[in-house]
Amino acid sequence: MLAIAIFVFMKSTKPEQPPVQVQEKVWMVETLEARFEKLSPVQRLYGQVESNSLVSASAPVAAVVEQVWVKEGDAVKAGDKLVSLDLQDLEIPVQQARAEVADMQAQLRLERLAYQANLERLAHEKKVLEFKRSDVKRTERLLKKDLTSLTVLEQAKEALAKQEYVVVGAELAVEEHKLKSQQNQARLQKAQAVLAQAELNRQRGLVVAPYDGRVSAVPVSAGDRVNAGASLVQYYGLQSLELRAKLPVNEFESVYSRLKKGDAVEAFYSKDAFAEAVPLKLERIAGQASTSGVDVFFSVPSSLKGVRPGDLLEVELQGATYDQAVSVPYSALYGSDRIYLVEDGRLKAQTVKVLGDLSKNGALWALIAPSFAEGAKISVTHLPNAISGLKVTEVSQ
Repeated sequence: MLAIAIFVFMKSTKPEQPPVQVQEKVWMVETLEARFEKLSPVQRLYGQVESNSLVSASAPVAAVVEQVWVKEGDAVKAGDKLVSLDLQDLEIPVQQARAEVADMQAQLRLERLAYQANLERLAHEKKVLEFKRSDVKRTERLLKKDLTSLTVLEQAKEALAKQEYVVVGAELAVEEHKLKSQQNQARLQKAQAVLAQAELNRQRGLVVAPYDGRVSAVPVSAGDRVNAGASLVQYYGLQSLELRAKLPVNEFESVYSRLKKGDAVEAFYSKDAFAEAVPLKLERIAGQASTSGVDVFFSVPSSLKGVRPGDLLEVELQGATYDQAVSVPYSALYGSDRIYLVEDGRLKAQTVKVLGDLSKNGALWALIAPSFAEGAKISVTHLPNAISGLKVTEVSQ
């Protein structure tokens, strides 16, 4: 009984514990105040520098390389010497062509002299023919008067026939002159063309830069024996550099419509995050496409003339401008179309439309079309358990 009494006493005098209060957890998030701005999305493209006028100067004739004035990579000015061939190899064809022209000119003069002689001969033979005809007529009259014999008349007629044949030959010689003259004139023109080509080849034996450019390859050395058509030097103009990049299929219609309207389409290149962006103007779109996209060509400005064909550049293509858009870091996006606003200390899900990417402070941000009021607080801290109603405390960016 005593033990029971003690147990009851201790239970009745036990101190009461206060009820446990469950407190809701508060998540700390960074917020960004929504600002409506006039912005353009960007499309990151990767391209290769090319030259649209890469020139390969070839040897006009088989010759020895006399001197090489440049090396691969050298910058040249208009008029600078690049490669020269041995002058003797270039001069011999010129001399041969000149001799051929002189020979044809002499033949033409000879033909003209022969033509004049043939004309005089024809006139002479025609006079003789008239004499022969008169002789036949006189002999016929004498025969009627029995003053000559029939044999004499036949001899006169035979002489007339021979003279007629001689006149025909003289006339043929005169007519042949026209054909021979045409043939010789054609041969002379051909010889003159060969001479002009030989003189042009002599000029081409010294390769000079036609404009400011850069040497891309020099496959020969002084003393080399090269065949006609062999490459001597390759170079390109600095103004011919362009960037070829692949435009995704989903961006083609937008870019093409802007070009068709006459709008300027530009991409921007930055060497690093601290360098000033250099604009590259879109010049044209390739005539063929593939399943991965279509090639587009950007002009390379003078500020980037240090690049070479083959260099790879990363550029950002400027998209169409939106009058009202909001830029947010990608940490604010959940999925492809949802962000969270902070209202009265709690998260509120908001569906948005992503317009594209935007380069900001060296980082890639998302550009969204606002479906909320300007000045709204956007959570930019990515919470894996984010849901509407989650209690948060905000820290402004």
